[in-house]
Amino acid sequence: MYSIKQLFKTTLFAGLAIAAVSCSKDKGTDTPAVGSGDHVYALGLGIDGTGGTTNYVAQASDLMSGTINAKAALLQTGYRDYAFGGSTFFSIGGLGVTDANAITLGSDNKLTSKTGLTFETDNSELVNVDANTMVGASFPSSSTVGLNAKFYTLNIASNTLSNKAEVPMNKLFSKDWLFYTGMQVRGNQLFQTFYPVNQTTYATLYTDTNYVAVYSYPGFVLQKVIKDTRTGPSGAFNTRSGIVQTESGDLYTISNSSFANGYSQSTKPAGILRIKAGATDFDPTYFFNTDTAPNGGKIAHAKYIGNGLIFAAITTQVPVLADRWSDNYLRLAIINLTNNTITLVANAPVFKGNGGRSFAALLDGGKVYTALSSGGVVNIYQVDVASATAVKGAVVEATFVGGIAKMK
Repeated sequence: MYSIKQLFKTTLFAGLAIAAVSCSKDKGTDTPAVGSGDHVYALGLGIDGTGGTTNYVAQASDLMSGTINAKAALLQTGYRDYAFGGSTFFSIGGLGVTDANAITLGSDNKLTSKTGLTFETDNSELVNVDANTMVGASFPSSSTVGLNAKFYTLNIASNTLSNKAEVPMNKLFSKDWLFYTGMQVRGNQLFQTFYPVNQTTYATLYTDTNYVAVYSYPGFVLQKVIKDTRTGPSGAFNTRSGIVQTESGDLYTISNSSFANGYSQSTKPAGILRIKAGATDFDPTYFFNTDTAPNGGKIAHAKYIGNGLIFAAITTQVPVLADRWSDNYLRLAIINLTNNTITLVANAPVFKGNGGRSFAALLDGGKVYTALSSGGVVNIYQVDVASATAVKGAVVEATFVGGIAKMK
């Protein structure tokens, strides 16, 4: 599996797609009851080999028992990340791969893939807005790739792009290059987080301020960049965990400035800030210092799961510069944004993350399903949100799981 440092460097020298290699046909047994039963899940699997990492979208009917593998799965060329919206599981190319496959469930209860969606440059993320729409962004990895960020909306049913707009990167931050870390659409505005980085040395010299760019939506006209000096920048390389939105419309930015996630210095505490519903500036009355909170640490990966709760992977051991890029010492945790508390998930192991990629986690019926590697074995873990307790589930015959979605 590519380390976060390898992904970072490969992204900066974009155009080098991860080679697609074949998966051995004797790779374990079939997933139990594929295509049958009451539920169907789609999982993005990455399998390391001598020629690189091969990506697949596999189908499963049970996440808690048996084995899930790439046998009979849909091969995905190159590097892949994943998003879900409108009953569609998007397999999104990166590192020089600019297409996205729209994967849906056919009438025969089997996953089927639709091609034809191609971006001008690597897509940074697709975010679900409603049942009909995804919003996308492409941020160039360096000035040699491009000088403008590109935004667009995706019509899920027609699998087409519209509302295309470009924003010069130096309008967001002029002292250095920047990397995208997340976005949320709220009403007629889009809020997007980023962090400054030197594109030659990869050093993060500007860690004393949190930045959020505010655009119109769906026109994507840059309105302003707001700042707050209580934390450093939100998110980290390619994790897309910089900003979340609650049901009330409150926005929360998540800062870690962690060596383990690629920062070269950390000058402000890790923490969460708020932009209240209806406001376009940081709320001066709210600051959740996750470094000093009981069970605290630096939030490396995060998914909002409703009712003011974030499902997170938190770095509970204070990282040092020697840990740079390691994405290590992680524990699953439930973050309560109302009470400002962190509850570690019981029965889940300390684990190493997948580096620079989004957090594969599925919320379903009060439980979150994610995949963790421990002792060289990848398992699905089911986390009961109310009790913050995990149960080990199916074995996944892969190096990592890049995405999980429930198709029915």
